[in-house]
Amino acid sequence: MPHPAVFIRYGMLLLWALTAVPAWGADASTLVIDPQKQWQYAELLFEEGRFRQAAEEYERFAFFFPQHPDRRKAVLMAGRAFMRAGEALAALQDFNSLVQNGALDDIAVEAYFLMAETYLQLQNPSQAILQLNNLITLSEQAPVKDRAYLRIGWIHVEQMDWSGAKQAWKRISPQGRQTFRIDSLETALGQADQLPMKRPAVAGLLSVVPGAGQLYCGRYEDALAALLVNGGLIWAAYESFDNDLNGLGSLLAVAGLGFYTANIYGAVSSAHKYNQTQRQRFVEQLKRNVVIRIEPESAPSGVSADALVIRWVWVY
Repeated sequence: MPHPAVFIRYGMLLLWALTAVPAWGADASTLVIDPQKQWQYAELLFEEGRFRQAAEEYERFAFFFPQHPDRRKAVLMAGRAFMRAGEALAALQDFNSLVQNGALDDIAVEAYFLMAETYLQLQNPSQAILQLNNLITLSEQAPVKDRAYLRIGWIHVEQMDWSGAKQAWKRISPQGRQTFRIDSLETALGQADQLPMKRPAVAGLLSVVPGAGQLYCGRYEDALAALLVNGGLIWAAYESFDNDLNGLGSLLAVAGLGFYTANIYGAVSSAHKYNQTQRQRFVEQLKRNVVIRIEPESAPSGVSADALVIRWVWVY
């Protein structure tokens, strides 16, 4: 059964059509929807960044001109506009409609790639990879498969899964490896194994002395705070017991034990955060340094070379 959003969307289109045509017997001429002007209006909205409205106009084009040769392209553009507007579910609905008829034309290929990007927008990389693998299974064109493997590899890089990226890039054809400069990518990715890392176990062991673990991880303010708080509580508990204030001393000792445990846990956590930051910086550096421009004669069939300037991600 179609999603309720389908009925709402086409209901709005029907309402627009009824209000666009003057009532019977009116003096005004009947408004004729021209496909060229409708397309130009949708494009204008898209270029102006009014993506939600652009999506509606592209869908209006597809609805009123079902036999037009650009109908499927209009649905694709509607999905792109929804994606830009942050309406991922609406975008997926349009992209899915383009791949369900079984014909893997250029529009369907782009729909698969855009579905992957939309799932990434939804923080669902596994589903994005699944869509690209579906495309690889269905397509018989090496450039399409290569492009999908390249994107899968980058998704793994973004997830800091270096081995997954290397495995994906190994499946790219020899021509694709040359086009996408895979050897350079793999060389750059190999530097990930040389990143400076902190060992969480060492950080925890050093925290036997409060603050030493944080100091090891380069968190100097946290180290000072841990030393002062834990040292202060230990001193206060000692003074309380020394003055026969056993109740207060016990409370301070329990509090001190809690802060001491937190100090160790915090040091281990700091080591993990340090390592995560190092990996993130590496990924961002890789994104900035890797630029691949596909020349027009090397672009996949039906795809504009302008759409394939790669700086770690496909530009749509």
